[in-house]
Amino acid sequence: MEEMKPSRKPEPKRTGRRVSWKFLATVAVFSYLISRALRDGSWYPPLVALLAVLLLAVVVLALRHGPNLSMAGMGQMLLNAHHLDPLLKQLARANQLSMAGEVAAAAELLESVAADPAVQESPLMAALVAMTRSDLAAAQGDLQTAESEAVAAVRHHERGRNRSSHSEALEKLGKIQMLRGRNEESYATITQAVTVGGGRMYPLSRVRAELYLANLAFDRGDTPRACEHAMAARTLAAKWRCHPQHAGACDTLAALALMENKVADAARWTAEADSALSNGGGALPHRVRHLIATAAVSHAQGNDRGALDAYLEMMRGVAELRTRWGWRDAQEYYTDLYSEHEFAAYITAHTLHEGGDHQALDSYASLLDLGSRTTLRRMLRGELVSRAPDDIEQHGMAEIADLLSTLARAEDTGSGPEGALFSEVQAVPDRPEAASHQAAQVYERLETLVSLRFRWVIGADPHAPTADSRAYARRWNSHVVQARLVTNATESRVVGLWTTPGGTRHPFVHPVRGAAGALLGDVAGIDSLRDGRESVTTREPDHAGETEGVRAQAPDWRTSPRCHHLTSRDVSPWAALAGLLLPPGLLETLRHIDPTGSVPKLLVVPDSSLWRVPWAALSVAPDARDGYVVDRAVLAMSPSLSLMEEQQQAHRLPSGTGSGSRERAFAFLSGVDAEGLDMERAALDAAYGSDVTHAHSPEQLLSLLAPDGVDYALGTASVHGNDRPGLAHALRLDRTTTLSTARMLTLRFPHTLLINACLSAELDERHGTDPLGIPTVALCRGAETVIGGIFPLPDGKARNARYSHPTARILAVLYQLLAEGVAPSTALRSAQRRFRAEVGSVPPRLWAGLVSITTSFDDPFTPAPSLSEATQ
Repeated sequence: MEEMKPSRKPEPKRTGRRVSWKFLATVAVFSYLISRALRDGSWYPPLVALLAVLLLAVVVLALRHGPNLSMAGMGQMLLNAHHLDPLLKQLARANQLSMAGEVAAAAELLESVAADPAVQESPLMAALVAMTRSDLAAAQGDLQTAESEAVAAVRHHERGRNRSSHSEALEKLGKIQMLRGRNEESYATITQAVTVGGGRMYPLSRVRAELYLANLAFDRGDTPRACEHAMAARTLAAKWRCHPQHAGACDTLAALALMENKVADAARWTAEADSALSNGGGALPHRVRHLIATAAVSHAQGNDRGALDAYLEMMRGVAELRTRWGWRDAQEYYTDLYSEHEFAAYITAHTLHEGGDHQALDSYASLLDLGSRTTLRRMLRGELVSRAPDDIEQHGMAEIADLLSTLARAEDTGSGPEGALFSEVQAVPDRPEAASHQAAQVYERLETLVSLRFRWVIGADPHAPTADSRAYARRWNSHVVQARLVTNATESRVVGLWTTPGGTRHPFVHPVRGAAGALLGDVAGIDSLRDGRESVTTREPDHAGETEGVRAQAPDWRTSPRCHHLTSRDVSPWAALAGLLLPPGLLETLRHIDPTGSVPKLLVVPDSSLWRVPWAALSVAPDARDGYVVDRAVLAMSPSLSLMEEQQQAHRLPSGTGSGSRERAFAFLSGVDAEGLDMERAALDAAYGSDVTHAHSPEQLLSLLAPDGVDYALGTASVHGNDRPGLAHALRLDRTTTLSTARMLTLRFPHTLLINACLSAELDERHGTDPLGIPTVALCRGAETVIGGIFPLPDGKARNARYSHPTARILAVLYQLLAEGVAPSTALRSAQRRFRAEVGSVPPRLWAGLVSITTSFDDPFTPAPSLSEATQ
C-alpha cells in the first residue's frame, strides 16, 4: 500500500477568522451617524435608538456566530433574527447536552429545531443542524446517518466561501470514515480539511485533525508518524488552551511510549494529561478515556492496585453516561466501546483478590453493581405527564399522551398506521423496524420521549443507589448470584459474585471457550459465542412430548439450537452450563441439599446476555432424578439489584404467610389452546371461588388494570406473546387487540402478576441497555412478583396424552398454591416439581419455561414435599 503523507502546513500566525473590510466599514458608518445624531440632536431619538439596536445586533452576531457567517449570511441572519436567534440558542443548548452525554435530550431538542420552517429557509442554519445531527448520530453509533448528515453539510459549504466551517465539516466527516474503518479515505478527507481551512481553520478543529491523523497512523503501525501528529496536536492544544484535546494527545503519546516500553515517558505523559484536564475540566467521555490510559500505565509500572482504581472510576463514568443516554442502541454502542477495558477491570480485581488483597473484593463487587445499575425502577414509578422541562420542547408531554393514544388505537384494531402490528401468518421480527415502518417509528419516538422525561424527572439525583448484595442476602436469608458475560477482542468469561445468606462474598471468573462457549451460545441465543460453529449436538430430542403449539408466534422455534437442547432428556449440557455459570462452592452446596426437606433460596441476577438461560434447568446433580437447580433451591430472578424495593410498603401484607386466606384475583384467558384454558379456568374457580373476576374482553381487562381501579392481589393472563424489544414488547389479547409495554406505562398491576405467554419474561437483550420489557414495567408499576415465560411455552395436546397441556397443568397447581397463601417463587417451584412427578423424567422444555421475577424475595423457608408426596 502506498504510504500516505500528511500535509504539514506552516503553523499559521492567525487562526481566527479575518474580519471583512465590508463589515468594518458598515460598523464605522453606523458609529459615525449615531455619534453625529447624538452631537447635533438633528435626528429623532426613536431613529437613533433603532440604529443603536441594529449596530448592537451586528456586533452580537459577529461575536457569537461570526466564524460561521459571511456578510451575505449575516444579512440573512439579521432579516430573520427574530426567528433564528431562539433556534441558535436551542442549537447551542443541544451541543452542550451532547457534550455532557445527554444524548436523548440533545436529540429531542435538535428535532424541535429542525422542524421549524425558518431552518429550511436558511441554508446556513440547515447546515448547522446537519452537523449537529451528525454529531448526535455518531454518539449513538448510527454511523451511516452520521456520515450522510456530514456529507450534506460538506456539500453546502462547498457552495459557499466559509473556509472555516467547510474545513470543520470535512474534519468531522473524516472522523466518521475512520470510525467506519475506511482509514485511507479518512486520511484523505482529514488532510483535505487542513488544506481547505489553512489559516482560517478553527483551532479546535485543527487540533482534532492532528489527533485523528495520529490515530490513523497508529492503526497502520506507523509509530513515528503517529508520534509526530500527536506531538503537533499537543503543541497546538496547549497553545490554544484546548485542554481536553491536550489531555487526549498526551494519552496517545503515553500509549505510543508503552509500545516502545518507555514506561517513565508514558507516566510523564499521563501526568501532563491529568494537569490539562484539571485546568479545563473536560467532558465525561474525555475523563473516561484518560482513566483507561492511566490504568494501562499503572499496569506497566506493576501497580495493579492503581490500575484497578482507575478502572473502577472508568466504570463509574460509563455507568453515569449510560444513565444520561437514553435506552437501547445509544447505551449499547457506548458500553461496547469500553467492553475490553471492563474485561480487564474484572480480571485485575479478581487477580488481586486471589493474591490476598481484600480491598479488591469491594472493587469487584462495585464493578458488578455498576455493570447492572439502572434507574429504571425510580423512572417508571414517576409520573409521565406531570411537568415538562423548561429547555425541551414544551409540547413533549402532550406528544407522549398523543403517542400512547395512537398506540392504543392501533393495538385495539390490530393494525398500525400502515398494516398489522401482529400477524398470524408472518414471523415476528427481531426489531420493530422490520415490521410496519410507521408503527415502529411510534414506538421509537415514544421510547425517546419517555427516556428523556424519566431522566429529566430524576435530574437532581442521576445516580442509582449502590446495591450491596450482602444486604439483600441477609434480609431475605437467600443466596445471591450476580453473573455477567464480559469479552475482549480474543476471549469471553463469565464473571460473578456469590453472596451467602450470612453475607460472605465469593467472586468467580470462568473462561468461556470451546464446546462450553458454543453451548452457552446455543442456549442463550448468543451468536458471537458460536463463532460460526455448528450447534452442540445432544441426544435425540424427545418428540413424544412434542405439543401441538406454543403460546407465541415463533415459526422458527422448533428448529432452533435452543429448542433442540430444551427438548432433549440429556442432562449433560445442563450440567456443563451449571459448572460455567455457578461458582464451585454453591454447586457443592446445592449438590448436597435434600430436595425433600427444607431447601435454600437462590436469587439470580444475570446480565442481559445471560437472562435467557433457563436457570431452573441447570443440573447440579446430573446422576440424580431430582438434580436440577429447581429441585435444590427456591429460585427467583432479577435483572438488577437496583430494581429491588428499598423498604417494604406498610400497606402490603408479606407474601407467603400461610394464612390460607383467599384474596381477590382476576383472570384473562384468551387465544391459546381451548382445552388448556378450560383447565386453568376450572382451577381458578376451585381455588378462588367467587373471589376471582374473569375478564371476558380486552376492554374489561384494561379497566381492571386502570390506575384508579380495584387493588387486586393476583392477576393472571394466558395469551400469546412476542419477542420485540423495548416498548414494542407486547401481548396479543385477541385477534384484533394487542397490549404493548408502551401502553403498560399507564396501567397499574396487582401484587402478583402471572403472564402465561411465551417470551413474556424476555427483556431487551442488547449489551448495556436498561432491562426494559413487560416484566420490569409491571414490577415498577405495582407488581412485586411477575411470573412469565422465558421461552415459547408448550401448549395443547401431545403425541403421548401423558404430556399434553404441560403449561396449563403447571398453572392449575400454581393457582391453588397461591390461593393457599404460598409465596409465588415457592409455589412455582412446587408446581413444576409436581408436574415432573406426575409424568416422570421429561425434558426441560415441558416444565422450565415459567420463571419468577421479583423485587421482594420474602418467601419463607418451607419444607419441600417429596416427589411422591407432591403427586397426592
